[in-house]
Parts: sequence; C-alpha cells; structure tokens
Amino acid sequence: MAAKRRPTQADVARLARTSRQTVSLVVRDDPRVAAQTRERVLTAMHELDYRPNIAARALAARNSRFIGIILVDITNPFYADLCDALRSRCEERGLIPLVAISGRHRDSCIVCTERLIHMGIEGLAMVSPPLGTEDLDRIGSQIPTVLLTHNSGPGSVDLVHTDDEAGARLATRHLLENGFEPVVHLGYDRAVPGDSAGARRRGFLAEARRAGAEPLSVDLMTTTIEDAVRGLLRTHGPGIGFCCHNDLVALEVMRVLADRGRPGGHDHGITGFDNSRIASHPAISLTSIDQRTADLADDAVGLLGERIGGRAEQVDRVCAPTLVRRDSSRPRGTAAAGAPPRVDNLS
Repeated sequence: MAAKRRPTQADVARLARTSRQTVSLVVRDDPRVAAQTRERVLTAMHELDYRPNIAARALAARNSRFIGIILVDITNPFYADLCDALRSRCEERGLIPLVAISGRHRDSCIVCTERLIHMGIEGLAMVSPPLGTEDLDRIGSQIPTVLLTHNSGPGSVDLVHTDDEAGARLATRHLLENGFEPVVHLGYDRAVPGDSAGARRRGFLAEARRAGAEPLSVDLMTTTIEDAVRGLLRTHGPGIGFCCHNDLVALEVMRVLADRGRPGGHDHGITGFDNSRIASHPAISLTSIDQRTADLADDAVGLLGERIGGRAEQVDRVCAPTLVRRDSSRPRGTAAAGAPPRVDNLS
C-alpha cells in the first residue's frame, strides 16, 4: 500500500478557494489576510491535516527560535548531562533546541553545522568541536556561535568553559595528599586549538612538579586504557594514583582494576573530571572535578541570546571548578567511610 501523500499549501488553497500565496500568509499569521479568508484557510488546513514546514518557515521569517547543539559524542556521560542542561535552558527561554551528533572528525562536524544553518537556526552551541581556528571563524561569521569546553577561539565566537588547569591541579594535589605514588595522568594529546585535554595535562604537570613528584603522563591517543593501566601496574605495583582526563576514562580504569581484583579506592586512587551524574552512584562513588554543568549551560544560552541581539565582541566565560571527594580516592590504607561527598576548591 502506497504511503499517503503529505498535503501541500496548494491542496489547502484549492479546498479554501484561494491562492497558495494567501495560504502562506495565513501560515505566517500575516495580519493582512481578511478574517473570512483566514477562517476558510484554517478550516481547510484542519480537514486536510496540513502541517506547516517549520524549517521552511524559519528560513523565510529569519526568527525561527531554533538553536543548534552539536556534540561529538553522546555516549560520554558529561556530554549527555550538558546536552540535557542546554536543552532545558533553551526551552525555558522559548527556544527550540536541535541536537546533532557529529563524531570526532572535522568533515562530519562541518556537514552537521552546514545542515543546521540551512535549517534556519538562529544560534549554535558547539561542544568540543574537532575544528581549527579558521573553521570556527567561518562558522561564527555566519551564525551566532558559542563554544563549550574550549578555552580559546577566534573573536567571532564566544567561549564557555571551566578552568581546566585549575581542575587538574585540584585532582593531582588530592591524590598526592592522600598518599598515592606515583600519580599518573591519563589523557589525550590532541592537536585541536583550545582543546581541554592540553590544559588539563598542563595543570597536572604543574601541580606534580610543585609537589616535587616526578610527572608521569600517558597519551591515550597512542594506547588503550586497558594496556596503559596494565603496563603501569606491572611497573609500579599498588599505590598508583590515576588522574584521569574525564569520568569516562576513570570508569574504564575502574573496570580494568576490578577485573584484576584491585578496585579503585583500595590499592589505588582514581579521579575523574566532569562530575557526571554516574560518578555519584553508590556503586561507582568516583571522585571527580565538577565543571558546574548547569552554569555552563546557563552562560552558553545567555551569550547566544546576546549574540543574536547584536553583540559583536567576544566573551570568554570561565567557571571555577571544584573537587568532589568520594570513595575512589580515599586516603590510601583507609576503609570506605560511607560519608557524604566533600567539595574542595583551589585555594
């Protein structure tokens, strides 16, 4: 059985005994249409179950209220939490969020961006896009744009991020003070301007050197988390502190250690970065750096509104991170206390 054809404005016009142009004016709620004609058109739309093409209306009206949100990944719990916060803030302001998952390759991210722009979005929020300065400047010159979790970018885009170096310093100091040695950074050496990975690694190195510890860093672009953890265990034995780039890395470290009968918080200390919702689950109890997801979303949507309103100069909004202590990094040699999490900031 053939699918039922979707009714068009021409179908509505025939039934309402008017022109397609008049139907278009009614769809746009144009006051120039006479009341009787408007009523006939609305009745015909109802009888035909006609639904306006909101993307086409957006292109014509140039005030769609659409906000594009581009994520590289939705499996990372932090991205999922941030996306939900952005969606909520958009809806509170009467904006319509359109979410796209681009993957981690430049070309696919560019395609996602172009599709959203062609749909008539008014603003764009990009979370950790794998794009260089030239690409970002071209996008920001076309559409009001805010980058989240990037700490640098061209003047045509706004920036909203945590202080990644300060967060990494908090996590590193915490592991060292709790008796873990050596403390190892598990992160990524990505050649993306403004990427958080470089800032977090710099923060780790600075704090380790300040404490007189020998910095040890593993680039997860060149090895798997499982191979990295197993190699470190063979070389150093118990007592390692794992300072992880994000909660997703930390969760995988916890899995590898559990498979070997050495769960985090017993022989080893583990910190994540993001304080995603899963980190607080009692079965996980992961110490993590809180990026203040709700504040990031508030700032991003607010700055987009200002850009849409005509502001041209760049705003760089930085949130101060805090450390949320849980069982995965309790002082070495102590038993699980079951106490509520404690929050620290960098002083």
